[in-house]
Amino acid sequence: MARPRVDPAKLVHTSLPPWARGPVSPALPTAAGAGGTCALLVGVGPESAQVLARWTAEPIGTRAAVRVLRAPDGNAARVLLAAALAEARVGVRVWVTGPVGACLTLRATAIAAGLEDDELVVVPVGRGPIDVACVHCGLVAAADAEIGDVVDCPGCGRPLVVFQHVSRRLGSFLGFQADAGGSA
Repeated sequence: MARPRVDPAKLVHTSLPPWARGPVSPALPTAAGAGGTCALLVGVGPESAQVLARWTAEPIGTRAAVRVLRAPDGNAARVLLAAALAEARVGVRVWVTGPVGACLTLRATAIAAGLEDDELVVVPVGRGPIDVACVHCGLVAAADAEIGDVVDCPGCGRPLVVFQHVSRRLGSFLGFQADAGGSA
């Protein structure tokens, strides 16, 4: 049975960032001329290696420092990025590549550290779990799912629809009871 798909045109009124809505354009953003005094290039999982290689092979312009962080998953990358941002000074730019779920987690980490969206470049690659926040019990759990899928909440057991809204603070998708007209 095919997974339900959400038409990207229906995502006009959503908190889902444009880069998380579908396939990445073949014209990946480049690190050259990105401004800032320091760049943190973060790669999650093996699929990120090609994008990281492209970013590190380019001239970085006038940046004083470029630091590359690699991690096998979003949680490990979050710890690395949070530590690097705790030491960062004004002018840092963050470049992130990896599965969408990991990218959302890293975006939330960067925003919590005080960065704005225009100081972030995100290029999702590969597949991986996403975090889904249950509106019923508050648990945030990883799930191998996409928008429109139904997953079981490990906290309250409700079947949750993965909705197209994400929390900037948590980096997770909203999940609500699939049969909302049924029992609560």
